[in-house]
Amino acid sequence: MTQRPRHLVNESLELTDEALPATSVDLALSATRIQERHGDAAGARYRHFIGRAVAAAPAAGRDDLLTLAALAAWRSGALGFRTDALARLERSLAGDGPALPALADALGLGEGGVAPFAALQRRSRFGWPGLHTPGELLAVIGGFRGLYGPWSAPPVAALAGERPGTFLIRTGSSAVSAGDWLLTADVFGHTLMRLAVDETEHETIEADDRWETAGDTAAGLAEAGAAGAVLTVGAYTAQVWTPEEAR
Repeated sequence: MTQRPRHLVNESLELTDEALPATSVDLALSATRIQERHGDAAGARYRHFIGRAVAAAPAAGRDDLLTLAALAAWRSGALGFRTDALARLERSLAGDGPALPALADALGLGEGGVAPFAALQRRSRFGWPGLHTPGELLAVIGGFRGLYGPWSAPPVAALAGERPGTFLIRTGSSAVSAGDWLLTADVFGHTLMRLAVDETEHETIEADDRWETAGDTAAGLAEAGAAGAVLTVGAYTAQVWTPEEAR
């Protein structure tokens, strides 16, 4: 069966096309940019989360609006907002930011889930209330180019990157089809960047030596520096899972 890229945190979402009011932050423009850079699905998620969050905080000032927009953009799958969104979330939980109902709406959580989510994120990039079962699928990444995925040949090996949430993936086994990719992922989204031959050596260990010892990922390849996720590769996709052992 063909698997399409997805993050399981989005599986049960029921999206609404929220009206975006005129504010000191151009929310309509930000929605357009999210859609252009990250795709229609991310754009739809962003409109849903930011629209509901702003409705819960109608008197929000500019900085609070930027906090809500950063959280909604990250929650929509725009991974580049992660660092700023997390910092703003921590400040808000400490009392310097939007109130809890707006934070909850920006993340698609109940009010009681916001603080536990922040605590989970301190331990793992893949922390999310309800995604705790050992061996649970978190995300499917990649896909066959003929079905709008990035890969013309299936992944054959993977290595853990130096930073949490990063992996190097090799696709193809011939000189013509082989390619190396840097995957960066968290619970909401991912990026895949194709690397030039010598770019895999930006890691501290020589990439060629590491590929020679890369083994079967069937049991799961653990991300570096954390126990938050493991990666397997097969068919034309890579899959991210919670570890088999309980966290």
